[in-house]
Amino acid sequence: MSTQEPSSSVQPEQADIKMTDPSNARTVPNYALTYTLKGHKMGVSSVKFSPDGAWLASCSADQTIKVWHAKTGKYEQTLEGHMAGISDIDWAPDSLTLVSGSDDKTLRLWDVVSGKMLRLLRGHHNAVYTVAFSPRGNIVASGSYDEAVRLWDIRSGKCMKTLPAHGDPVSGVHFNRDGTMIVSCSHDGLIRIWDVTTGQCLRTLVEEDNAPVMAVKFSPNGKYLLAGTQDSCVRLWDYHRGKCLKTYMGHKNDKYSIFSTFIIANGSCFVMAGSENSDVFIWDIQTKEIVHLLVGHPDVVLGVDSHPTENIVASCGLDGTVMVWMDSAEGLDE
Repeated sequence: MSTQEPSSSVQPEQADIKMTDPSNARTVPNYALTYTLKGHKMGVSSVKFSPDGAWLASCSADQTIKVWHAKTGKYEQTLEGHMAGISDIDWAPDSLTLVSGSDDKTLRLWDVVSGKMLRLLRGHHNAVYTVAFSPRGNIVASGSYDEAVRLWDIRSGKCMKTLPAHGDPVSGVHFNRDGTMIVSCSHDGLIRIWDVTTGQCLRTLVEEDNAPVMAVKFSPNGKYLLAGTQDSCVRLWDYHRGKCLKTYMGHKNDKYSIFSTFIIANGSCFVMAGSENSDVFIWDIQTKEIVHLLVGHPDVVLGVDSHPTENIVASCGLDGTVMVWMDSAEGLDE
């Protein structure tokens, strides 16, 4: 694993997602593989940059979480305690705390500085599939194979609400930017938006084919939803109108739980997702064209994430590695 520190510059203030493009000058970052992070003993299911951009965390079927320096790829530490594979992780807004969800039916909160477990959250009746911190960092949401979404109070460690959300495993949860709503998705093909305070279901979205939904995420401006489905599609929804606006295709996803996310770079917005054909796909959010393919993993790419402020993305998968890709136009050392 290389640990040479690249020189990279902070990008201007992040652009918002616009569904109309006033110019044709949409510059796609030229991502190049910069680091391959090795250390996990089994497949890596999720990878997440910390909100401050300093850290990169990965979790694995090997029951561990590893923390790396986001810009140098240097290994920092391993968090251990789960008794089964870990499906998902998420950072608290302060970039000091991680939450993890595991097949051992528990969630765990971790102090990243000390490496110690802060709290054990029990309540799900089956494997925990997905986790998300609220923007204020006081609530964690989780989805499980028990078909429920649970909202947890971080200070007390108690479950505040249990939402009988779906008729199949809950594969994704995510808060909107002010923390008033949470979106969930499931193998039942439904996307549901909930009021965090009341627990009321505000809207249900479903595509005609009703394919299992494997990941869901609010856009940075809070107006749209991105959803990856097991019909090899990623869809952009206007959830206020209940309308699918764009469908991104070309990758393969009909078996695994694969993440998709937004990239804000060079004043434009892109969509990124892993694939069962071992590549990372990046689409122009407007034209739906594949504008970049990241080739390096030898097996299924499960997780992807983008750096909060710089042209850096990360991917992980069944090969047990995390790959960090940086914009070669930033003048990085070769």
